[in-house]
This record gives sequence, C-alpha cells and structure tokens, in this order.
Amino acid sequence: MSFLYPRLLAEQAKPLFEEYRHLSAAELAGKMAVSHDSAVYVATGGDRVSAAQLKELRAGVVDLAKDAGFPDDSDRARNADFDLRLAALLHAEMGMVPAEAASRDVWAFLALVLLPDVAFWRYPQPPKDRVLGTDLTRHVFGRLWWRAQLVRSSDDPEPYGALRILGEAAFDQIYARRAALGGSPHMVRAILRVWQDLDLTGLNERDTLRDFLKRLLRLAPFVLFDGIEEQALDQELRAVAADSVDAQRQSSTLASPGEGQSTIKAAPANSAHSRRVTAQQVV
Repeated sequence: MSFLYPRLLAEQAKPLFEEYRHLSAAELAGKMAVSHDSAVYVATGGDRVSAAQLKELRAGVVDLAKDAGFPDDSDRARNADFDLRLAALLHAEMGMVPAEAASRDVWAFLALVLLPDVAFWRYPQPPKDRVLGTDLTRHVFGRLWWRAQLVRSSDDPEPYGALRILGEAAFDQIYARRAALGGSPHMVRAILRVWQDLDLTGLNERDTLRDFLKRLLRLAPFVLFDGIEEQALDQELRAVAADSVDAQRQSSTLASPGEGQSTIKAAPANSAHSRRVTAQQVV
C-alpha cells in the first residue's frame, strides 16, 4: 500500500522558511505539527498518511538525530552516518511511490511542518533548496529517500548496504546524470557493484568516477542499459571502468613507469570489450 503525504505549496513554504531560519532548535521543536491549514493532497494514488503515522515517523527520525548529537551538537562524521541511517529509514517506513516522492511540496512539508527542528539542525542557516525542495538532489530529506530508492536491493541481506559504497558528493555525480544513468535503479546498482570492486590505489577517486561516468554517457545513446541482464551489465561496466582506471593511472603523477594496469576483482577487462555492444543491447 502506498501513502499520500501532505504538500506544503511554495506560497506557504517560503514565509515559513524565512521565519524559521532565525529560530533556535527549541523554538523550532515548538513549531512541529502533523498538519498545516494550507497543506493539500493529490486526489488519487494511495491512502492519506495518518497523524499517528506522521508522529511515528517523526519519532524515528528524532531518535536517529539524537544519536548524531541533536539538538545541540553535530560533526561531519556523525552527520554522514545520520544521513545513511535516515535514508534507509525514510525509504523503508514512509511507504511512498516515486511519483509522490518527486513532489518538492511533500518534502517542504516534512522539513517545515513535521521536522523543522531536525532540518535546521542538520543544515544550520540552510540555502532554500535544502528545505523548500526546489532541487531534490539537495533537499535535507528528499535527497536521502532518492538515494535509498536507487540503491535498494531487495535480495540483499542488507537492502540498503550499498548506501555506504559512495559518499554523498560522489553519489551526486551519478544522480546529476540521472537523465541517462542516475534515474535507473538497475543501472545505479550495477555502477555501485562494479565500483566497490575497483582497485583505486594511488588514484583520485572523484576524477576516476567522473571519467567512468563520462564513458558511460558516451555509450548511453547506443545501449539500452535497463534491457541488459544483471551479470552481462556488470561485465560491460567492468570493462568501461577498467578503461577509466587505466587512463587515470597513465595520467597520474603518482604512477611509476610500468604502472598502468587496472585491477578489478574476478573480472577480465580490456578496451575492445568495453566497446563491444551486442545487437540486442543497441537501441
């Protein structure tokens, strides 16, 4: 069963944002509510989430935040762990479908009505997109739901374990290319499976990932990635990743003469294979 969440439209959200950015955590906690007079719902697509469910969701988020120092303290390491745990909780407990999660007004309601104290603790003096949802890749809560949506593997003993493979900045490189790559859970999970097996010793991870994604983007017009079975897709991506690693090693000032071969666990790779596209994979 999917649930519909209250939506706080921009006309109401913007004044609240301007007011709340100057309040303390204690004052924001006093503003918390499970409803808002101006909130609306879409007409169809599921059942409206109940007040009791919203209270339960808030309690779960606040408990995670307290483990990370809320309301008076935080640091980068605890924030990163909080984000990972929160991503799994939001995706597992909210019962939303992607169409509902694509609404910025849903996330504005969570950040300004249900969880304003947590939102402004996580990002003190935040820019508007962190709270209003104008860019869901940056929203304090929305970005985490979408990360979990893209990496969740129902067959894995830890369905959200892949959240820990890449940091937020690196994952954003994938999601920023969502029109071609980052909008497909099938493709994102394959990228993460291949990435975690790469030997990146001596390489700049960010530059290598950027090169890897650029190579995939060049293939995207010709290959229907979502139509390739998991094992075959992993094989294709390993070959592309190997080319990226080789290129980075050759250009790296850290590489000594003779270095230039990539290492990928249990996966042979070469440039010719990376350019192989079978007939059934071509759009």
